Amino acid sequence: MSQFENYLEESVRRDVIPGAVLYAQDKDGSLEWASAISGPDVQYTMDTVMELASVTKLVTTVAALQLIERGDLSLDQNVEEIIPVFSSLDVLDGFNADGMPFLHKRRKSITVEKLLTHTSGAAYPFVDGRLTQLSKRKGSNSENAGTVDGSFDIPLSFEPGEGWMYGTGVDRLGQVIERVTKMSLEQYFHDHIFKPLGITTGTFWGKVGVPMSIRSGNDGMLTHDWNAPVFTGSKECHGGQGLVMSIPDFAKILRSLLVDDGILLKPESTASMFLPHLSPGPRTMLLQHVQGAEWTLGDVPITNEYSWGLGGLLVDGDSHPFRRRNTLTWGGAPSLYWVSDFPLCHHTLSPELPEHPSHLQNEITDFVGKFIDRAAGIYGVFGTQVMPLCDRKVTPVLKAFEEEVYRRAGKLEK
Repeated sequence: MSQFENYLEESVRRDVIPGAVLYAQDKDGSLEWASAISGPDVQYTMDTVMELASVTKLVTTVAALQLIERGDLSLDQNVEEIIPVFSSLDVLDGFNADGMPFLHKRRKSITVEKLLTHTSGAAYPFVDGRLTQLSKRKGSNSENAGTVDGSFDIPLSFEPGEGWMYGTGVDRLGQVIERVTKMSLEQYFHDHIFKPLGITTGTFWGKVGVPMSIRSGNDGMLTHDWNAPVFTGSKECHGGQGLVMSIPDFAKILRSLLVDDGILLKPESTASMFLPHLSPGPRTMLLQHVQGAEWTLGDVPITNEYSWGLGGLLVDGDSHPFRRRNTLTWGGAPSLYWVSDFPLCHHTLSPELPEHPSHLQNEITDFVGKFIDRAAGIYGVFGTQVMPLCDRKVTPVLKAFEEEVYRRAGKLEK
């Protein structure tokens, strides 16, 4: 048994994770690593269906690029008439002394590319705390609960194109895809992504195979709840969340993008995903928001070498110990921000994490997390189901996993 495998078993034994499914391949086929590990309370297998949460965004991105290839959309296309409810939202400037919001009418256009790259102004409240403040004041609208319009009936955080905040743009892009194709995302994904790759478990309406494991803020231990609030069960498909799928099935998408087999996208479309898509202003804002942020779905050491590709955070430099330039990475972590007030996470958990081997100290994806390093010719995905969003007990395990993928592929040294 390898040092990493020993460490993973110890992490399960000490209730750091309830179990996990790991999958990684390299481009030439010399590495194929598929593994499942379980604890005494929850059984993970290679067939376990999990919540993908924000990993759904990668699938929606592929769908949008397919429509661009067919001429049904373009990156610079103004989509305001396609999604009029979103287009009617104002921009939040701040609050007066009494807590009343200052808003102004949006002036700049909303395009497909702005939705894809989180530059449309549509932010998640856990990223922009002003939106949480506003939502508390406004209250919830139960009439539209479970719809995209109802879930994200909040102002923009900035003028489109003038900033960057992780948010609901890809959920809105899902609406665009449905209205352009006159198909639900469920049907479109099945016909144009899942079926061509032989994916049988991907759906917005399926059941997961394991309960959500919830970390206690008191003793740091996990409890397992089949009825925990989750990302599925909405009234309509959300392009930014909601899919369930097995890890091996999701890996088929990563594999297709890595080897450029043309099943999903033409080579030029795939290549565009792995290029920086932010202008200097939004890129500066991205660096401020993601480097060292506790909500970030991935390991983001402070290098100032990041941008946003199409589908994930892009390594935009050469300082990382083993990730190559233009590596694309992101993850999905179960979060409850639309159900209750879910503030930014803090390091309050105990007991201390088990120490992991000194050579396994650099990387993270997240609770269902993935990375594609086309220059190194590898990808990896790690799946477990743990809340809350910023569970820092899981972080060292995910770091260790990604480094182990590079090691097994012989790509740890650049």
